[in-house]
Amino acid sequence: MFFNRKKLSGYIFQIGFNRCGTSSIAYFFEKNGYSAAHWEKGTIAVGMELARIKNKPLLTYCKEYDIYTDLEKVNMWRLPKLKWKYPIFRKFLKETEVNVEEAPPVYAYKHFKQLDKHYPESKFIFNTREKEDWLKSRLKLNKDNNLITYRSCRCGDNYHSSEQELIQCWGKEWDEHHQNVLDYFEDKEDKLLYFDIQKDGVDKLINFFSDLDLDTKHWKKRNKSKTK
Repeated sequence: MFFNRKKLSGYIFQIGFNRCGTSSIAYFFEKNGYSAAHWEKGTIAVGMELARIKNKPLLTYCKEYDIYTDLEKVNMWRLPKLKWKYPIFRKFLKETEVNVEEAPPVYAYKHFKQLDKHYPESKFIFNTREKEDWLKSRLKLNKDNNLITYRSCRCGDNYHSSEQELIQCWGKEWDEHHQNVLDYFEDKEDKLLYFDIQKDGVDKLINFFSDLDLDTKHWKKRNKSKTK
């Protein structure tokens, strides 16, 4: 793909949870000519975590993109199995003392304060949706694909003994992250776009990034789940 490479004055970081339109946001910017990292098998999140541990700017070990979305890596115990395929996993294992067999998931989007400090010209997209629909979406993805991925929470992988406990943990984490983001950006409204993927249209996104000449025709909801 060819990019217009209009140089941004800063990066764009998506700092909401997954299953909240992360792939749609990445796709939209890519189609408008900007480079976007969407999850990248967890390599972006692990790169940011390594930089955080070593007290360096969070993008120190990450590939260069205009926008970063879905910044997480669950199932950290898999890093040794994947280290030969992904150099950043190998580097993380070599340069840290983290016990990945017991390590909780890496949610790099929660480090929005550090990202703002390290890259002060950047802007942030806080993507969200109705909480109950988000919980259903996570559970449905898990069941449909017979995966263990979303048995993960901030406590670790398969930490909770029941689905109800897992849902309660997710819900509490959702509430706390929302409050933390809104508190931090209370006096920085020009830096944060609050984007509800169920209620807000793409025009809200385009208007916030009015200097980027974004075209509405490229907006498409991807990986949409039916939770009703």
